[in-house]
Amino acid sequence: MTRLRELGGLGTLALALLLLPATPATAQEQGPVRLSADRAEVDNRSGTSVYRGDVVLTRGPARITGEVMWVYTNEQRELERVEVEGEPATYRQQPEGDGQLVEAEAPRMEYYASGPERVLLLQGGRLWQGENQVRGETITYFVADERVEAERGADGDDRIEVTVFPEREEGG
Repeated sequence: MTRLRELGGLGTLALALLLLPATPATAQEQGPVRLSADRAEVDNRSGTSVYRGDVVLTRGPARITGEVMWVYTNEQRELERVEVEGEPATYRQQPEGDGQLVEAEAPRMEYYASGPERVLLLQGGRLWQGENQVRGETITYFVADERVEAERGADGDDRIEVTVFPEREEGG
């Protein structure tokens, strides 16, 4: 991280992604994509950009952080996916309504903005909501459904772990 600051010499670079003018529905649902990082490389023609050093992406109620982030957009400049690496990379989102905050961490993470919107935790991840949590080599969180799929590693040694607490009655 320090080396990137020395090389880039940019300090923290805040970018409101002009690459991503959202469709009206997306603008209403998610709002703009905002990024901050120590360094950025943006290629408007290919729709790809790379951000390095304490990267933070926010999109509506979602926040993704990591050390290196690759952002991909389609021909209409809409966000398609984000790949992030970190120690760990993190994700957090407040579900609509009264739902509890959803948080996740993994060494590698992929966020897909559509088809359906989901977060993929790779190389050993953990996802939790309140006291409930899932650990596994690969975890997929489907945002709209608040649904989780988890898999153990290819070697078969590390099984998934799920902890679920019963809902508590209010006032009791």
